[in-house]
Amino acid sequence: MQRCPDCDELISSESINIQEGFALCPACGRLTRLSELSFRNRSIVETLNQPPAGCSIVPVGHGVTVRASLRSLTGFFVATGIALFWNGIVSVFVLIAIAGLYANLVGPLPAWFPAPGVKNGNPQMNGGPMGLGETLFLCVFLIPFVTVGTVIVGAAFMSLFGKVVVVVDEFNSYAATGIGLFVWKKRFDPLQVHSISISTKTSVSDSQTSTSRSIEIQSDRTVKFGTMLQSDQLEWMHAALKELMLKSSASRTKTGLPVLTWIPRREK
Repeated sequence: MQRCPDCDELISSESINIQEGFALCPACGRLTRLSELSFRNRSIVETLNQPPAGCSIVPVGHGVTVRASLRSLTGFFVATGIALFWNGIVSVFVLIAIAGLYANLVGPLPAWFPAPGVKNGNPQMNGGPMGLGETLFLCVFLIPFVTVGTVIVGAAFMSLFGKVVVVVDEFNSYAATGIGLFVWKKRFDPLQVHSISISTKTSVSDSQTSTSRSIEIQSDRTVKFGTMLQSDQLEWMHAALKELMLKSSASRTKTGLPVLTWIPRREK
């Protein structure tokens, strides 16, 4: 359902001019570009008063912390299964590469080292001991495979302990994604925020089309985050951030959210 980004009322198809690219809200009379319409089944009041599981808004001093958990047991088990399969195969070749480095730089491998194809303390390749050049080539060759395996393991942990946090503070505002202290922060100036929207990115690969959505904050810089959030979490956090940083006291919905009096209000 398309809604007015100003008053959040439903806009019928009769009020949309596709050729001109605008929609007229019958409730407030605002003329809006089609790209700026909000597409939600629920109103902002319903969305914010019924936050998804793992989502919260916590006032901290003069600021506020908006948090959404990335916890998903299904995602964790799927990512863990893929990680075990992928890294199980890659680990065999990693052990061979380690064995080759040890044999060429230190000496014969100890008998307990768990590398396949070892003969007389040296890993074998092409019917003979693995040379240093072959070992270095194998190490370079394995870099992308090890990187992919590490990313999959990271995705598994993110599905269990990950979070998306947006801190809106007068002196230190940022959007962060990560686990515990290991987070990737994207800082922005809340006093310069002029637009908060949901961005959609479509990519085509091998005749397959995939779509990802993220929250985009336009401030002193463009900050995008939240691609790992579920759809309801994404819409909830988007609505909450707009209420906190863009709506004036007179036009805010009755959701009980804290008012950040130090932010000048811009209606977007």
